[in-house]
Amino acid sequence: MHSMTSIPYYEQHAARLAGQYESLAFEDVHAGLLDALPAPGGTVLDVGAGSGRDAAWFAANGYDVVAVDPSDAMLAQARRLHPSDRIHWLSDSLPDLAKVRRLGLNFDLILLSAVWMHIPPADRERSLRKLATLLAPKGRIAISLRLGAPDTERAMHEVSLLELSALAQRFGLRMVRTSDSQDRLGRADVSWTNVVLGLPDDGLGALPLLRHLILVDEKASTYKIALLRVIARIADTASGLARYESESVVLPLGLVSLFWLRMYKPLIENQLPQMPASRLGTGPGFVTDNFHALRSVTTVELGIGSMFAGDTARHLHRSLSEISQVIRDMPAKYLRWPSSDRPIFEITRRRQMSTPQQLRIDDAFLWSFGDFRVPLEVWQALTHYNVWIEPVLVAEWVRLIEAYSGNRVPDVRMLAHRLLAWADPVRDTSFARAAVERIRAEGKPVYCVWTGARLRDEYDVDHCFPFSAWPCGDAWNLMPSARNINIQKSNRLVTQAALERASDWITAWWADAFLGQGEAQRQRFFLEAAQTLPLLVASPGTADIIDAMKMHRIRLSKDQGLRPWEPGEVGNRKRMTTSELAFPDGSAVKELPVNR
Repeated sequence: MHSMTSIPYYEQHAARLAGQYESLAFEDVHAGLLDALPAPGGTVLDVGAGSGRDAAWFAANGYDVVAVDPSDAMLAQARRLHPSDRIHWLSDSLPDLAKVRRLGLNFDLILLSAVWMHIPPADRERSLRKLATLLAPKGRIAISLRLGAPDTERAMHEVSLLELSALAQRFGLRMVRTSDSQDRLGRADVSWTNVVLGLPDDGLGALPLLRHLILVDEKASTYKIALLRVIARIADTASGLARYESESVVLPLGLVSLFWLRMYKPLIENQLPQMPASRLGTGPGFVTDNFHALRSVTTVELGIGSMFAGDTARHLHRSLSEISQVIRDMPAKYLRWPSSDRPIFEITRRRQMSTPQQLRIDDAFLWSFGDFRVPLEVWQALTHYNVWIEPVLVAEWVRLIEAYSGNRVPDVRMLAHRLLAWADPVRDTSFARAAVERIRAEGKPVYCVWTGARLRDEYDVDHCFPFSAWPCGDAWNLMPSARNINIQKSNRLVTQAALERASDWITAWWADAFLGQGEAQRQRFFLEAAQTLPLLVASPGTADIIDAMKMHRIRLSKDQGLRPWEPGEVGNRKRMTTSELAFPDGSAVKELPVNR
């Protein structure tokens, strides 16, 4: 990763430098790394990707690669030289790697080849900490240290193995191996020390901290467990609404309050105690008249994009405001770092607007309540290990309810487990089917997104990402498919190559089915995508959603181990581009940005 002062050099000499880098083979440059690589199928972050030589080698050998460079000219060379659907190119830089962190991925290998000397010494501790937060358990960071006379045309700084080793220890990274090599470009005054760092556990102390908070920390109610589960749920299902800072992730306080409401609503309505009997006279502070007035609203209806009016809108707004105050004054205040009075989570409440007559649950509404800051290492742990963290949270919540209820509630354990099940969206594809029938009624064909075959009478609406593994009924995730293809796909995860091949068919389907059906539906389509996918732009178009789907596919593959599915080649069918398609009124389909 080049320092800002060296970027102009790379911009000016990108073509020459790319040729120089491409003259060397990956196996020669990284000979000492070959036997320390993760198994094919892993994820690789190539920081300072240059010409893309290393990223291309990993992609060709079965890895999913995120390749970043701050030089747009170098990225252009890399894309031209190494087109691959397994490489995701990003313009980003250390010490923050802000765009990479928004992807929500962790990596089995992070490669910094001829990069460390460009990072100013004052930025190195912060840089290595960021890299550690992006590393998977048992992952590796490979760094090459340039020793010898600096290149005066580029901003370079002295490096040493001693300095890097000391920094690594601060973040739980261990030195796996070091090796020395001569300069492959034949410069007599330059040599290299190649370092591989390893990460046991999560390396950040976040998992032991969470274990302590869940199982050891003193609890006077279920509030602490509830707040931790709320954050875990958001990390798993609504991470797209998070904003990343250098040391933390900021969530809309309204979203935290909304998930709190969704979790507690069935418990309170079924009168399961959330605090000891000695405190039952007061009851949970957030259970007010406004909370009770929402009894007729289902938890699934309390989702992104939903609209409310009249009394329901007023009660919902007031209830979320009351919940946000309880969260600030109770669990967020008393969830503290071990042996400290310092809270782990920080809350900034905003002065509330007047109670609206009508509201839509969107990002502007949710941010209007304030900010909820989560330490980056805690967020990373909840993002990647929620598959086992959440069951522990639920089990502890059930244990507390059981203890608080005594013998007053029959079968309390079974009832609590049932009511604590997160209300996922119903597996409802009817609105997508209605879109298929409407398009056909207009005399237009509908195609299977995976093969390009025109659909006849029998067809299915497929969840691109398997509903059984990741319940998401958003419009962007629903695809028309030939029945035999959908049966073949079943609960497997579409490959990166198949998703790339299908991208034109998918965007054409979105345009006909959802984006040409009025502003309200168009806004909801993009709002849902922004909540659930790692979108990197403020006003996305359909191409941005496709890119975000590719990144989310990698996360699902890593975190859930889903079996891959490949539909095979489309054959000789012509795949139409968006420029060849039209809305029902005959206007051309274009990229459709939206302001959120």
